[in-house]
Amino acid sequence: MSPIIDMHQHAPAPEELDARVQACHDAGIVTAVLLGQPESRMPGDNALTLAAARAYPSLFRAWYGVDMDVDGPEALDRARDAGFTGLKFIGPTRAYNDPAYFPLYECAATLGLPCLFHLGIVANTPGYQDCDSNLMRAIHLDHIARRLPELTLIGAHFGNPWCEEAAMACRWNPNLFFDLSGSLLKYRRPAFLNELLWWKAAGPYASPDRTDAWAKIVFGSDVASPAIADVINDYTIVIETLNLDDRLRRSIWHDTAARILGDS
Repeated sequence: MSPIIDMHQHAPAPEELDARVQACHDAGIVTAVLLGQPESRMPGDNALTLAAARAYPSLFRAWYGVDMDVDGPEALDRARDAGFTGLKFIGPTRAYNDPAYFPLYECAATLGLPCLFHLGIVANTPGYQDCDSNLMRAIHLDHIARRLPELTLIGAHFGNPWCEEAAMACRWNPNLFFDLSGSLLKYRRPAFLNELLWWKAAGPYASPDRTDAWAKIVFGSDVASPAIADVINDYTIVIETLNLDDRLRRSIWHDTAARILGDS
C-alpha cells in the first residue's frame, strides 16, 4: 500500500504523544497534519499543536486554529512566523462565506497557507454548544474558492450531512478538496459516494481542470490513536469496493495531500 498522509489529526495530550507517533508508524502514515483549536474552543490547543510538531518535525505539521471572530490577518502572520504551515477554521458566528471573513482568507492566500474547514454537524461537546452547524455548510466553500482561486481549501467530513453540496462544489473548483473523516463512512456505503463523485478527467461533463473526482479526496482520520487503523480500513473498503485504479489509490492516500503540502 502507498505511504499515507493524514490531513486531519488533532494533537494528543503530551503524555500520549509518543503513542500517537507509534500509531502513525504502525499505520504507514509518513506525515500528519495536526489541526489546532482556537482559544475560544475546547479550550484552545494551538500551543500544544505547535509543540508536538516541533518535537517530531519529520512527522507532524502544525496548522493554526483560527478564532474567526477575534483573529485578524496579523494573527495569521504571527502564526506563520511561529511555524504553523496551514490554518483550521471552525465555529463561525456567520456563514463561512460572510464578507467579514474574507480578509482572513485573502491573507491566507497571500501567505500561501492552505486552509481546512470543519463542515456540517459539529459534536455537541463543551466548547461547541453554541455552534450553528448550518453556518458550516460545504456550499459556502464554493463561494470562497471561486473568489480566491489561489487559495487551497479542504472541506472536512465531505460536508456531512450535506454531501451533495460538497460534491458539486468540489467538481467546479480546482482549489477545493475534501476528506471523508468523521462518522460518514460508518453509515454511507461506497456506492453512495461513487454516485456523488461521478465525473472523470475526460468527457463532456469533466471538471474545469480535467481532474477525476476521486483525485480530489484526501485521507483524514480525526480520531484518537487506537482508532486510526479503523479509519484506514473504512477508506480501504471504499477503495476496494469501487475498484479504483492504482493512480487514484495513490492520490487518495498520499499524492494529492503531498501537492497541497508542497511535498510533491
